[in-house]
Amino acid sequence: MSVRRLLLRLRLLIGIVAVSQAVSDTLTLVSEGEGRAVIVLANQPSEAATWGAEVLAAQLERVSGARLPVVREGTLADVRVADGNVRGVCAGSAPEAFVLVGQSELARRLGFTAEGLGPGGVRLRTTSNALLLLGPDDATPSDPDGTRYAVVTFLEEALGFRMLWPGELGLVAPPSRTVAVAPLDIARTPVIGQRRIRNSHYNDRLQAGLDHLGLAKADYDKVEAVTSGGDCRLPNWFAWQRLGGNAGRVAGHAFGYTWERYHTSHPEWFAMQPNGSRDLSKLTPERARLCKSNAALVGALAADTLAEMRRSGRHAASLCPNDGGQATFCMCPACKRLDPAEGRPVTLMDNSSGTRRYFDYVSLTDRMVCFWNGLASQITAEVPDAQLAVYAYSCYAAPPVRERLHPCLTVGFVGVTYADEAKRRQALADWAGWSRAASSLYWRPNLLLFARREGTPALYAHKLGQDLSRFVRGGLKGTDFDSCCHHWATEGLNYYVLARLLWNPEADVDAVLDDYCRSGFGKGWKFVRRYFARIEALTDKIAEGGLPVTAPYTPEAVGELTALLAAARDADADETVRRRVTFLERGLSLAALQHEAELFWATHPEKKISPEERVQLFALQQKKVDLMRGLFRDEPLAINVPAVAWGNEIKFRKFGWKGASGAALQPQVEADEEGRVVTGVRK
Repeated sequence: MSVRRLLLRLRLLIGIVAVSQAVSDTLTLVSEGEGRAVIVLANQPSEAATWGAEVLAAQLERVSGARLPVVREGTLADVRVADGNVRGVCAGSAPEAFVLVGQSELARRLGFTAEGLGPGGVRLRTTSNALLLLGPDDATPSDPDGTRYAVVTFLEEALGFRMLWPGELGLVAPPSRTVAVAPLDIARTPVIGQRRIRNSHYNDRLQAGLDHLGLAKADYDKVEAVTSGGDCRLPNWFAWQRLGGNAGRVAGHAFGYTWERYHTSHPEWFAMQPNGSRDLSKLTPERARLCKSNAALVGALAADTLAEMRRSGRHAASLCPNDGGQATFCMCPACKRLDPAEGRPVTLMDNSSGTRRYFDYVSLTDRMVCFWNGLASQITAEVPDAQLAVYAYSCYAAPPVRERLHPCLTVGFVGVTYADEAKRRQALADWAGWSRAASSLYWRPNLLLFARREGTPALYAHKLGQDLSRFVRGGLKGTDFDSCCHHWATEGLNYYVLARLLWNPEADVDAVLDDYCRSGFGKGWKFVRRYFARIEALTDKIAEGGLPVTAPYTPEAVGELTALLAAARDADADETVRRRVTFLERGLSLAALQHEAELFWATHPEKKISPEERVQLFALQQKKVDLMRGLFRDEPLAINVPAVAWGNEIKFRKFGWKGASGAALQPQVEADEEGRVVTGVRK
């Protein structure tokens, strides 16, 4: 035999041995639709482990048809562990493989615990016939869901699952009659300790939108049930994305009770308006502005906060003042002395004399820091480990000029928008300034509200990745994003990318985008990828020019985008893939109409129109109402049309348009956090 032939035979033999070794290393959970494994929980499992076991069993059944039993380890008989191999009897038979979910005595006997993992950490490991999925859970109360994250990590990284958006259509679950697991050895603790995206729920504003469209709350409740998930076959999207953790801060606007409790006994505690009055009774008193320099007020609020801490047993509280409201900030001499003249220019609103006016002023940040520090000093005198949260926000978004924050204060940084690139750059500079002034920061932006009022597509994935990575390197402690508005076909990719980056802030954004498109859109994925790239380019155009979010969606642009989606649908005959493409098309359907309507709005600043224009506008508005009602009926997750009706459509009543119901909607005028007019409705 020649040397060459001998070498070829040797290589073939080595290849056969390697394949045999790979097969022997693979752990089979299901074979041709027949279960070979049992899922084992501790006798007293954590909540996260219980969730994880049920979801794992349900999803394995989804893809293979086999339902693996879920049992407590105490029900196993004749258990033996040796050399990474488990033997035992379950309900009279001996499983070939064991899936251990959560920490348990059996996992410990195999030599695996959550030791070394931080809050929310995950450990995934295979042995010769066992798969271990666990986290520290209740041992790390700041994030007790590690085992839940471990199960999702397994389903995604080992079996190819994805949850693109809520509901059956958004869940990617590659079918396989045989489920075999390659060797796994993963240990990971999330870098960001609090990964929160707020989930927007039914509220009065949405009810106003429902009324405008002539829709019923009961129907919206059904939609919300889908977005909330709630069973193991279709879990909650937020839970699936491994969002969670708690940095120990209690945030949110505080002191809303002050007017009702104190205005009679201490009228001097409230903000002096430019006309010299402190009477806020006609200026949205539930959002009363306060006289931040008043020492007696600071003492009373500190006492109130301490009393609530004693009642709740918690050592965390929010010191963030009210936002909005029609009163302006205090203009008394003592408060004004706290505002450095070199502070950033701001514009404030004055409603105190009956006619709204705006006036120039300087940043209120140093004033706010003095106020917060006064509260913090008194609170920590009794509760030294108090954790107190404040916001960098509104007219106090700029870093302080001369003050430094008390060390117990954590700053919720509200900055960054992707609708205006100049403001984004300013916010990034502000973050750097706040990081020097405060000992702890978390990110609490409103950027997910980009097109909540209009429902037009938007994508800012690359900027989001850049900024989050920058903030993590700069000491980010957690996030609190306001809010997921459930525009899943138009902005859902932003929600998805954000969730992935919160779990792994150094993830490659292009890889995440490619994976999203490949996972959900089959052979047409490249067309969908081009579609999203075009959306991101249009979003960048909005930001660079400070344009309305509807501006780029001309009929020509919408036609180009529609053609890309049509090509994606034609590329794959799979029904589910085609339905997902149609889902994106539903989201695009409103864009051209919104562009036309907003152009009409902008070109009629006096809101006076001719009879002919009235006919034209009402026809357009009726077309939008019909489209939104159809979307709500057929694909309500594509665009949250009640939110659009509240945020954008109701304003057209200034031309006499009353919506589908014809209901009389009384105007409600408020100021936003920047002191500008916000129009909503009050029934």
